[in-house]
Amino acid sequence: MKMEKYSLQQTEIFAQNPEEKRKFFQIDLMKAIMIALVIMDHSFTHAFLRQYGSYFWERIAIPILMIIMGFNMGKSYKGKKFATLKEYYTRSYFESKLKRYMIPYLLLYVLHGIIRLIVTEAEVIVNSPAGYDLPSFRYIGFTFFYGPGLWFIPVLFGSILVFPILYYNFNKNPKVTFGLTFAIEFLTHIVLLGAILIHNIGRSMDEYEPPMLFFILLYSLFILISSVGIGLWLSVDHDITSKHNRILWVLFPISVVYMILYFLEVLPIPFPMGDYQMFFFPYSAVIFMTLMKIVPPNPKGSFSHFIRKVSRATYHILLTQIFYFSIIFQFFLIITDGNNSTLDVFDANPLNYLWFYPLNLIITFGIGLLWKELEDRFYAKRDEKKSFQRIYQVTIILAGIAFVAWLVSSTIYTIISLISL
Repeated sequence: MKMEKYSLQQTEIFAQNPEEKRKFFQIDLMKAIMIALVIMDHSFTHAFLRQYGSYFWERIAIPILMIIMGFNMGKSYKGKKFATLKEYYTRSYFESKLKRYMIPYLLLYVLHGIIRLIVTEAEVIVNSPAGYDLPSFRYIGFTFFYGPGLWFIPVLFGSILVFPILYYNFNKNPKVTFGLTFAIEFLTHIVLLGAILIHNIGRSMDEYEPPMLFFILLYSLFILISSVGIGLWLSVDHDITSKHNRILWVLFPISVVYMILYFLEVLPIPFPMGDYQMFFFPYSAVIFMTLMKIVPPNPKGSFSHFIRKVSRATYHILLTQIFYFSIIFQFFLIITDGNNSTLDVFDANPLNYLWFYPLNLIITFGIGLLWKELEDRFYAKRDEKKSFQRIYQVTIILAGIAFVAWLVSSTIYTIISLISL
């Protein structure tokens, strides 16, 4: 099957009208900044960044990336008059998503599998990644060797199934669908809290532990889905002064107040859980609208060209940094920081961050960009050489099998986790 050659921008942002791509350099810039902030989140400890108000400038990376995903989806489907869901879930749709997400992921999976095999057979002692390398996490999409950011993989996989039906309903009734994304996310948090309480009945506070269902939901699209709803809403009109976006200006002060209370740690009950949730997203939405307003839509020059390249390679940079930090954290640096999520070896001498973070940026950006460039060259030659086409056909089949395996295993494991509560 011969497919049209897609770039990340075309498949996820401007599939309907590629010419419109030039109008949204702002998206490219935001993606580049946000992936740099993701790497910052994994280069510093949470405690170190928190003292500088990271919730208001650094922890916005994932929320804005999710808003962009919703925005991209809206722009991609805009103008398409699909009458049924079947018209959304086409073979070409699934192939483009498998090509985009699953094939690069499989490479990471194989590399991590080889490392895990070597570590196990040679009995090499590695630092503990807080249990995230347990076999049970493989059922929801984690690889064999944990690296920070792996939790986002099942979110992306889930978007393949959820996005078409989400837009289908948004196209029919935008207001209801927008509100529904908040309701779904809120209910997900209720289930999360309920799962913890039920699982820990009869245990003391010292014995509390999260059930596997907690992680299944925590690392799913549903825990972030209101941000996608916001992105969809902004795909209709992203003007910060538009009446269309009054709802976001109503939610914005609520978001700011909640974030301040969360930062000061004075909230009586930590619900909804974490800082990637509906009370944080309106704040990020206003930042999104502001940047869409003030950043030039189509600048020229080498800098803008570089930003566009980074934007197209964000997924490959994400996978690269997962692999890179998996090596750094498990072989060289101890992962602690209280909640066992980030290294703490530099907090005693924070000047080390001045070389550690730039080094991480250079390595992850450099390898990620190279990976994307090599991938693009492969696809460019696919139609010219039969050998490349055969390799692609085999790989896309393997990607399809892997996606189905993920879907089946995560569904079965979710059912088992529910029963075991």
